[in-house]
Amino acid sequence: MPICLLLLLQCVAAQAQDILPLNDLGFWKTGEGKNWRIASDATVDITRHDQMSDAAGTGVLVNIPDDKNRSNLLSVKEYGDVDVSFDFMMAVHSNSGFYLQGRYEVQLMDSWGVQKPTFADCGGIFARRRWNPQEQLFDGVPPRINACLAPGLWQHMEISFQAPRFDASGKKTENARLLKVVLNGAVLHENLELTGPTGGPISEQEAATGPFMIQGDHGPVAFRNFSISSKQGPLVTGGPFSYQVMYGTFRNASEFAGKKADLEGNTPKLTWEVAKKEDEYAIIFKGNIVVPEPGKYRITLQNSGRSSLLVNGNELFPFKWTFTTDQRNAEIDLPACTAALELTVAKMEGWMSPYIGLWIEGPGSRPAALHSFSSTLAQTPSDPIGLRADQPMVFRSFMDVTLPRFPDAAEYKDQPNFFPDTQRKRIVHAVHVGDPTHLHYTFDLDNGAVAQIWKGGFLNTSPMWDNRGDGSSQPLGAILPFEDVSVIVAKADLFEWKPSVTEPVEQYRPHGYDLDEKGTPVFRYQRLGMEVEDHLTVSEGKMLLRTLKINTIPVGNDYVCRIAFGKKIDRVDRNTWSIDGKRYYIQVEENLQPQVAQSGDMAVLYIPVSSSVSYRLLW
Repeated sequence: MPICLLLLLQCVAAQAQDILPLNDLGFWKTGEGKNWRIASDATVDITRHDQMSDAAGTGVLVNIPDDKNRSNLLSVKEYGDVDVSFDFMMAVHSNSGFYLQGRYEVQLMDSWGVQKPTFADCGGIFARRRWNPQEQLFDGVPPRINACLAPGLWQHMEISFQAPRFDASGKKTENARLLKVVLNGAVLHENLELTGPTGGPISEQEAATGPFMIQGDHGPVAFRNFSISSKQGPLVTGGPFSYQVMYGTFRNASEFAGKKADLEGNTPKLTWEVAKKEDEYAIIFKGNIVVPEPGKYRITLQNSGRSSLLVNGNELFPFKWTFTTDQRNAEIDLPACTAALELTVAKMEGWMSPYIGLWIEGPGSRPAALHSFSSTLAQTPSDPIGLRADQPMVFRSFMDVTLPRFPDAAEYKDQPNFFPDTQRKRIVHAVHVGDPTHLHYTFDLDNGAVAQIWKGGFLNTSPMWDNRGDGSSQPLGAILPFEDVSVIVAKADLFEWKPSVTEPVEQYRPHGYDLDEKGTPVFRYQRLGMEVEDHLTVSEGKMLLRTLKINTIPVGNDYVCRIAFGKKIDRVDRNTWSIDGKRYYIQVEENLQPQVAQSGDMAVLYIPVSSSVSYRLLW
């Protein structure tokens, strides 16, 4: 096969991903039941069990079973190795399940607020059944955490599945695996072996491929945004690679260019071990990769020290320094071909362990590692330093948060604690509050804002202490980010905000916090001349209740409390609003008279300032 030219834009990528438009039921075998339909949206009555309604239109798959119509749904197409993601919505107390190959169930369930989830809760891997002579359940796997949202909210599921393997005679040689299951951003399972079909499969006999199946006989459920990527395609292969090793401390590639090699040879896989030492070396690897089919390829490079990567002379990664945990990624379009690859690495830092990893992921295949396994094992991973909240817990650290809406003002985008490319901000005066109900939040002392809430574990504090540490910690669970802006503003400034960077915002002065009798903090601050006590507590084990007590309110004031932002805010019932197309709910006491204001693509739910303002966050 001739050497190909690298095509960055000219090649048409192979279609590896199916996005289901859900204009009709053509993707599915609907069976005899009439419980499945196509709609434009679904709505749940959060006060009643198993109540869901739909709106005419397309884009949403809805199941509303009744006594006569309770059929499951199977896909027409069958899949082996596959990645699938979708949004789903549960009615109150409802139950469903998504089956890979019609045999392995990932449970879908209204598990909102469940403190100790089992295999039957949302994200669990349902148990297998054995009859001898009565039914026995075994091999069920609960989710690591309960990341389930409130009924009626759209939730997001991602599943990466590896089908069972069979030899030429049809004998199973390897069990199926769930490589990863992610619910609402929280990892529930990784590399989980499935010893056989779970309860309620289309067949107890395993196979190389099979259809998706959605359980339709247990309760109302809705789906949207299906994305399916078959991973049955052939892998990229590479090697052997020639190498040249030059010893020395090199900061720039020009310092060893043309230098006589101290070591030369060939290696079947890329590895730093050919240098025969752990630092003060440069290695130039050269070889070919075989691209099996045309399409878009994703290349990931991870190494300690400096590196560059060229494919057919085209520089994908320029020579620069990276830390061991950093990954460099590029996407390129390639035809089916043999391509020349040149990787250069240089390491001089003795305090970093050596590491070289290079992966190439094809349009219909999983990432192929072109490095040796031992080349990525040189660094012994540090034990994670986790912080539990078995009782109310208050912890201080930096916190990097994602903002749903990034401030438009250029003056803030240039600040060192803002990262415009990722819409992230570092809160430097953050207080993290954990609760044994597994519902936690971050409070920003620089503006009196709740920056984020999350459910699951409390904090990973490893970034504070590992190696040099950077002073930050990370939430351990499913995160709901907020705008991180002051809650109390003049009504004229309803759609404005001034993000805090390293100092408090204007007309705001923090006064710290006290702990109540249960150990939860009451934050105190001055805002626009008013004295505020800001207290968040867990309500009914699954909601956050925020209470603002406001003193010294100016006479004739025109101040408001902004309690929610969104592109769209809809009233669900007389005291409940859904935010951003059912991302979360706000419940407000009826006497507070909340209002919604809209400006362009931004809506704000607000309440006039009074001596006491309280509302609940349902998520």
